[in-house]
Amino acid sequence: MLIYENFKAKLLNILKFGINPFKKFVSTGEIREDLGLVSSRTPLLETIMEFIKNNENCILPIIGDVGTGKTHLYWTLKNRMYYHNTIYISLDEIYKRFFYTIYSEFIEVIGLEPLRYIVNQLVSEWGALERKFGFFHISDTEKVKANALQMIDNNFEDDEKIALHDIITGITTHQLDPYKKIEAERWLLGEIMDIKELAHLNMMHDLTKNRNAYVMLKLLIENSKQGTILFIDDFESILTSYTSQDDEEEVFDPSWLYGKEDSPEEILSLKVLRRVLKLQKINGLRIIITLKNKSSLDEVKKIITKVDENIIPFINEPLFLSQFTESDIYEFYVSNMKNFLENGNFTKIPDATFEDYFPLNHQLLEHIYQMNKGNPREILKILIKIFNEIIFSNQNLSKILEKYQT
Repeated sequence: MLIYENFKAKLLNILKFGINPFKKFVSTGEIREDLGLVSSRTPLLETIMEFIKNNENCILPIIGDVGTGKTHLYWTLKNRMYYHNTIYISLDEIYKRFFYTIYSEFIEVIGLEPLRYIVNQLVSEWGALERKFGFFHISDTEKVKANALQMIDNNFEDDEKIALHDIITGITTHQLDPYKKIEAERWLLGEIMDIKELAHLNMMHDLTKNRNAYVMLKLLIENSKQGTILFIDDFESILTSYTSQDDEEEVFDPSWLYGKEDSPEEILSLKVLRRVLKLQKINGLRIIITLKNKSSLDEVKKIITKVDENIIPFINEPLFLSQFTESDIYEFYVSNMKNFLENGNFTKIPDATFEDYFPLNHQLLEHIYQMNKGNPREILKILIKIFNEIIFSNQNLSKILEKYQT
């Protein structure tokens, strides 16, 4: 008992350093989260993983209300499916340079060495291993480029073939020209290059050009040894222009005289949607989209039907991300506190740790759950607030907790 009392005193002292155990859990796809899902969500995760395993090209909708933990689900999926390249994007932040942004995220996920390996394998398939003469390994670069064009030309649409010159040149230069290898690698990594640098590589555009980025992305994903998952958050943002127009009532509608004219917002939304649907044509790419409710998914399907109805069969039935159960809040609290202590090198943790949920208690956690109706984000907000008071307030612990129990 004395050991546990000493542990509690030491824990309070650690908290007084100003580190909030719950502060790191923010809703973003950029800051890594290592904590797993609570037990009630394990079946959902297993269903997603099984679906990804059995479907190479698919769009899987995940429906969850605001604050139910869709971004946290992404991190758990990424941590579990380590043999896949898992990329996170939010449509709210990706309207400009759509494919370039996704390409940059993909490169960041796979890293430099796997990138080098993929392009090395491609050039080998295109005939770089053939010897031009003698014992020395000298390749005929122009012949390799011609072979490449012949081998992959049919995999791309006519408008995409314009970019193939740059893509093939970039890859072959990187592998076969030691004098330009560094510049070519910068190009492969997606660095922005000026006209002089591109001319030196005998290329027209860098990968900020959307067409170039898409072709390069398709080539890398389809030739990667690992599968790829694209997690698109807040997909209902694509509906913004449509819903605002549908809700608008006008005494006089100009379309009666001049025909319907698309707004700039609607044109932009359609442009982004077409690009998302274009991604579905990349072999081996699994797309997960998150939405707030079923009606949003129905609206998305209506718009997709207008753009390309052939995509509809690839959209799976949605999976639903529910609120926490009451037992989840206790599990979440204890798991996070233990994770906090382990990361802080708190080596001597008693076996009875958090049986009474110190520094909080069972009654308070139950009250937090009921007050926030099981919404993970709202629960997290109140936990952060309570621990901030514990850290920075001079009040007695029991007085602080008392305020939140009423």
